[in-house]
Amino acid sequence: MTAASSSGPSSDLRWPFVGHLPGYLAESELTGSGRPSEEVYNHMLMSRWHTLLNDDSSKDERLIHSFLERHPSLLPGSHTLDVDSGHSPFPMAAVSKPKLPGLSDREPDFMWIAAHSTEVFPILIEIENPHKRWFYGDRAEIHSDFTHAQGQLAEWRAWFNRGNNRAAFLDYYEFTTDLRGRKLSPRYVLIYGRSGDYTSNRRRREKRAELAREDERLLSFDSLVPAKNSVLYSTVSKRHDGYEVLSVPPSLTLFNDGSFYSPAGGWERALDDCPDMASSRREFLKEQFHILLHDPDAYTEQHGQIRLRRPRWL
Repeated sequence: MTAASSSGPSSDLRWPFVGHLPGYLAESELTGSGRPSEEVYNHMLMSRWHTLLNDDSSKDERLIHSFLERHPSLLPGSHTLDVDSGHSPFPMAAVSKPKLPGLSDREPDFMWIAAHSTEVFPILIEIENPHKRWFYGDRAEIHSDFTHAQGQLAEWRAWFNRGNNRAAFLDYYEFTTDLRGRKLSPRYVLIYGRSGDYTSNRRRREKRAELAREDERLLSFDSLVPAKNSVLYSTVSKRHDGYEVLSVPPSLTLFNDGSFYSPAGGWERALDDCPDMASSRREFLKEQFHILLHDPDAYTEQHGQIRLRRPRWL
């Protein structure tokens, strides 16, 4: 992404890249190779996020997408939308621009493959524009921009309900045997506009509350906050030869089980592309990825006839 030619807020947001968190590198260097503070990361993340939302440059949805790609903790659904699941999403990352095989129309912006013990929830996320309106003028009439955006969710729902598309989805996203044995329950999220467009008007609030279908969540941009365990998750793309890591958050923390990370490649490159991360932390994580990917059970211990892994954050 190139820098804007003029000075001012938009130029600052675009350079050095829209996901940059000024000041975070200095904070992360205080902990060296150790785990950085999630609280500090979330504080700086929210400050930068609101700066972007309130700036005219956020009318460019590519900037919004780029920011969320670098900081996927803001995307809802990593632990499902229905319950607060204790299961991590597959493959420890959000998927950027996920394709639905055979569907030539516009793909979702993001997707989590969330799960609990009996179900898997592909959570398809459409982001629009924080400056778009939910309603026309001062009326309680739904804006056509919103109707069009919600229609995209209906297209994805129809795709999942056609023919063998669900089986094709499982194959394309390389579901593990364990995940394939669970019920597939897609969910759809639209992130659109700002809450100020309806919160001060009773008729609008009431109408807004009735817009979502049972398997949908309709959210405003200013409702997004970092999710639980957000430091654990990165962003990947799905290609024909597997998953490729696009970005890691500067607060990335690893679990000591290599099976979580083996489905994706490109971890070291993504770490090198994260300048908000302290160099000592980056080199430590590279070393840990090398260990975990070459020997997923490296942190498993043998105690007599029992093998076990004590959970540890790296």
